[in-house]
Amino acid sequence: MKIDIILPYKEIFSENKASAVSLTVKNSFEFSKFKKKIIIYGQHTNEPFYKKNFIGIKPRRIIHFGNNLSIVKQYIKLTKNNDNKKIIEIHNRPYLFNYLINKISNIPIVIYYHNDATTMKGSKTVNERKEIIKNAAGIVFVSEFIKKQFLKGIKSRPKNIYVLPNGIKRISKKKPVKEKKVLFVGRLVEEKGAHIYVNSLVNIVKKFPDWKFIIIGTSKAGQKKLITSYEKKTVDTFLRLGKRVKYYGFLPNSKVKQIMSKSSILVVPSIWDDPFPLVALEGLATSQAVIASSRGGLVEMLNNSGILIKNIDSKKLEKKLYDLIKNRKKLLYYQNIAWKNFKYEQKIISKKQDVIRQEIINKYLVEK
Repeated sequence: MKIDIILPYKEIFSENKASAVSLTVKNSFEFSKFKKKIIIYGQHTNEPFYKKNFIGIKPRRIIHFGNNLSIVKQYIKLTKNNDNKKIIEIHNRPYLFNYLINKISNIPIVIYYHNDATTMKGSKTVNERKEIIKNAAGIVFVSEFIKKQFLKGIKSRPKNIYVLPNGIKRISKKKPVKEKKVLFVGRLVEEKGAHIYVNSLVNIVKKFPDWKFIIIGTSKAGQKKLITSYEKKTVDTFLRLGKRVKYYGFLPNSKVKQIMSKSSILVVPSIWDDPFPLVALEGLATSQAVIASSRGGLVEMLNNSGILIKNIDSKKLEKKLYDLIKNRKKLLYYQNIAWKNFKYEQKIISKKQDVIRQEIINKYLVEK
């Protein structure tokens, strides 16, 4: 029995270029009881995580009418003579799930949703989602919010749906010692709200000259230069705030975690319905006071563990930052509850995932 995992084309399964889905798969793999039976398929990379368990595919975009479709077509070709006693897990590409269902029979296929199904090709309509419910061995969502979005317009409550939040391996067993640092980590795209963070600092940097303010990220994982007008403008405005600001660009996740462990406050000012962002989880896991917008999966994640702002803007964020920096007792309170209430330890999440997998194996692959 095997488990084949198929990543979206844009996901690079390596330390230096990994983004959210790759990191989620990598994190869960580390603690899975099925570790020796898992093969991960994705875009070719020279230095993948877990070389023995990864097969890189070089897309043939023109011949196969797209990079994502090329990966799936080549996956089918590579595995056509393999043992059919397996599960296929496909991440975040419902139209590829639909393609696989029509091309492969007698193999249970599970789809993982990391984003809102109603915005994704292959599951935008109620009828498309009903077909996925009918055909999927399992449908896994990273948050209750994402599950609710999928079920919009569907009256039945299917038995093949699951919520599996993202997880994080906590590096430190003791609460880290903090420095006077405020942090934004994420893609420099408008929906992540980096501009809100930057604009909130105009007065803060003057009032608290002993604090440091940091941005880590670019518009795309692994990117070395600023490309879009949004990220150029955001970083330029940020750097003009003075000597107490620091821009790192994109950093590998291991280096990001080192910086996070020393930072006091993490800002997650998303202006879209962020499904269940890893960066906020890492903030909680490293005992930061997390300030975030009250949207998407952030609401369920930060309930009783962080500060949520409805209809976030720079003025509201500035006020919350001022309150935390000025009031050390309040800052320590939020750092302490982030640490104490953390419930997304990767070992626990991986066990929950393996329970889902075992349920599917028992239903589809165990002879009765």
